Amino acid sequence: MSHHSRALQAAYLAGAFLLGLTAIQRAAHDVWPQALAATVVTVLLVDGAVRAADYARTREQLRAAIEEQTRRAARARHAAAITKDTEAIWHDLLAACCLTAWETGGRDHDTATCTRTENHR
Repeated sequence: MSHHSRALQAAYLAGAFLLGLTAIQRAAHDVWPQALAATVVTVLLVDGAVRAADYARTREQLRAAIEEQTRRAARARHAAAITKDTEAIWHDLLAACCLTAWETGGRDHDTATCTRTENHR
């Protein structure tokens, strides 16, 4: 949870505590409308503190989910690139007349296994 979220929760709870004390004092002096109003606002402040905690928790979960999706996408792109490169290499290897020609870029040929019919070096 971020410092901002904790500070907001602390402010909500401090305000709720002070208003709770005010509600108790007003009720003790038989000023019921003010006691009732202070009690309602106290409940709203506690609700605000709970919502701030839920919001912070949800934001952290969302951040973690986005990071995981980013990692998965990067792995998928990497795997796709490797697959594409591997397919190209296999295509070139299968198109070559022999392994020696493929390894040397066509400069040398293995006369024992080469499928090329023209003169070998």
